[in-house]
Amino acid sequence: MGLWKKNIYRRYRRMGSVAVMAAALLLLPFARPVAAQNDPLNAPFEVVKFGENDTLRGVVGQYLRDPDLWPNVLKLNGIASPADLVPGTELKLPVKQVLAADTALIESLNAIQTATAEGARIFAPSEIGDAIENRDTALSRREDGDWRQVVSFAGAATDFANQALDIAIAQRDRSAEAVVSDVQGTVEGRAPAEPRWSGREMNDMLVEFERLRTLSGSTTQITFRDLSRLRLNPNSNATIQRMRSDPLTGGEVTKVSLVNGDFYALLNQLSDKTSFEIEVPGVETTTNSADFWIKNDASGARFVNYDEPDLEITQDGSKIMLGENEGVVLSGRGAERAEVLDSPLLVAPGLGQILYSTVATLDWGAFEGAEGYWLEVATDPGFNQMEVSEWGIRETTFETPELAPARYHWRVAVLDRLGLPGQWSKAQDFTVRVDRTPPFLTLLSPGPGIIASVPQIDILGATEPDAKLLLNGAPLEIGTDGSFVTIVPLAPGPNTIELKATDPAGNQSDRTQIVIFRPEASVDITLSDEIARVGDVLATRSNDLSVSGRTSALAGAGVAVRNAAGEVIVRTVIGANGDFRFTVPVDEAVRDYKIEVLAPSGRIEGNLDFTGVQDRTAPVIKLDLPLPKATGEAELEITGTVGDAVAAELDGRALDLADGRFATFLDLSPGVNGFDLVATDATGNVTIARLETLYDIEPPEVLSVDVRRPDGNAGPIQIEVVARDASGLRQAAPFVIEIGNNEREGFLRCDAASGVCRINLPPEPGNLRLIEVVIEDYAGNAAFE
Repeated sequence: MGLWKKNIYRRYRRMGSVAVMAAALLLLPFARPVAAQNDPLNAPFEVVKFGENDTLRGVVGQYLRDPDLWPNVLKLNGIASPADLVPGTELKLPVKQVLAADTALIESLNAIQTATAEGARIFAPSEIGDAIENRDTALSRREDGDWRQVVSFAGAATDFANQALDIAIAQRDRSAEAVVSDVQGTVEGRAPAEPRWSGREMNDMLVEFERLRTLSGSTTQITFRDLSRLRLNPNSNATIQRMRSDPLTGGEVTKVSLVNGDFYALLNQLSDKTSFEIEVPGVETTTNSADFWIKNDASGARFVNYDEPDLEITQDGSKIMLGENEGVVLSGRGAERAEVLDSPLLVAPGLGQILYSTVATLDWGAFEGAEGYWLEVATDPGFNQMEVSEWGIRETTFETPELAPARYHWRVAVLDRLGLPGQWSKAQDFTVRVDRTPPFLTLLSPGPGIIASVPQIDILGATEPDAKLLLNGAPLEIGTDGSFVTIVPLAPGPNTIELKATDPAGNQSDRTQIVIFRPEASVDITLSDEIARVGDVLATRSNDLSVSGRTSALAGAGVAVRNAAGEVIVRTVIGANGDFRFTVPVDEAVRDYKIEVLAPSGRIEGNLDFTGVQDRTAPVIKLDLPLPKATGEAELEITGTVGDAVAAELDGRALDLADGRFATFLDLSPGVNGFDLVATDATGNVTIARLETLYDIEPPEVLSVDVRRPDGNAGPIQIEVVARDASGLRQAAPFVIEIGNNEREGFLRCDAASGVCRINLPPEPGNLRLIEVVIEDYAGNAAFE
């Protein structure tokens, strides 16, 4: 018999079952293939015809003893779906291969269980870990239908388990019978050979008669080779009195003395230990219970049994049996028994909750009759690696010290009036995670610079699935993949789309987008009144005409300006207040243009035609009547037109214009009066006309009057008057003359330049007498002689 067979035989012999041992020996041919021709993995597949009343799971379960292997059977036979399986189909079934694989798996499981029961997890953790890992791989290969790999990995698992078993048995022959499996805070020990206390660390070995103590705020756990555990709570002192074992029978005797303080025991009832005894000064216990708590201090000894088997307590020859969830206090007043309190309800954090703070706030429900609470926090579900152990908490909440990022388990027990801890609550776990990275957040739609023509827009994007998302301050639902989509109504004008994603750690990401909503509707267009005009034509002196105006379109709307040929020569956008401005070329000939306001879709929402011209011609001033050279009136009315002028001034005084006409009065001063009439058109062209008149209120000065017959009495009669005047003499001067007995009337002809007024009358006999002559100037002043 080979070594591996011997190991299997020895293992099953320890199990004490003839039937199991016999079964193992019968399976030995399948556990290790010795030759290719005898290898069941090389055996031909068994062929079964699929009947009309058969089911795939039924056939697979009947032949392979596992109906869940039907996908492997379909794959082996090249059948895509159970629907393709019809009566009469011949199925190839790997009967011997599955039997070999399952046999190897059973063997590996039994080997692992046997080694574990012998303490392999303590004394050979690496080997038993390799065994478990190889068996897990074998199980995964079984799901794939790779039977050779199943046998190979299961065989390796069995080998590692046998190694672990050998190591564990060898270790059990050593004097070290327990290890320190957890240390929180300061833990000290003192072996029999040590003169003083010294520190204890994880995995330190403990021997008989070794003392162990925990200081304030510290805990430790002792794990015995059968995986029984004792946890010493803060300020406790215990001694390992005795640790004995029989390697052949597996019988064990363990005795621990509790000097002071308290510990919690969780014993391994699956091992073959003989007994586990607890000694408190004056009190001894022997127990079949696997779950109990003991405390010893100056007030007495306290015991609580949480397990169904009894906890036997002996004091002064008297025995007390504690049943499940019973406690007792032994003091100078005797024994006081009590039913321990039930477990409280854990409230927060919830089961599996992730905390993004290194300090956890733990809350639980208040319990009637509670005098306090006992809280434990550990990094493992078995509470072997303790992080927090707090006794006597008065409130129903506790804030932990800072915790490293990890998964934690916590539980609470109620303390009654006797100081007995009740049943532990059902443990819950939470995870501490440090996260300072803002959540992923992307906004796929709308993009930047969007101008919408409909009153709503789709919002599409993605963020982290566990983030909380706000859209413009309101919660927005996120899909399981982190995507989000919704519709947002738009108001005319700019609309702000603001997204805020906050992950469970409080980190935040922001995204903001501006969407302009401009409805597709007819809009009004008005040109500015400040633009110069010639009639209805926009005008300028420059080669470029600056055009401005306002429209009812929303800000950001497009503007196109076309010439007479329909070509777009200018593009611009509407400003914040509906304003727009652009320039177009002009010359002396009138040009036609069109303004078009465009919707986001390109539709023309409004248009306006206008014409423009370059105007460099000054306005023409025309007086209805020219100013008199002279006047005797102190006020003179002047009227006329100024062409296309938009403004006119007379010596700096603005004139009122109506359709280019004006009318005003001149206030004259004696003497010459001069005035400047200025006309300005819309483009700034200017015409200046100089106006002058004489305000004369003095009659002409007569210098001489002469009536004579220069050629003798038979000759013609001559009348001559010499006068002068600033405004000049009128051309005619009326006179009356007596010739003989006859009167004659007429007009002298005046020469304004020389000031001589003269007339020659025909010859007429008689004496001459000038009765009257009137010399007038242009102002209407007259001198009578």
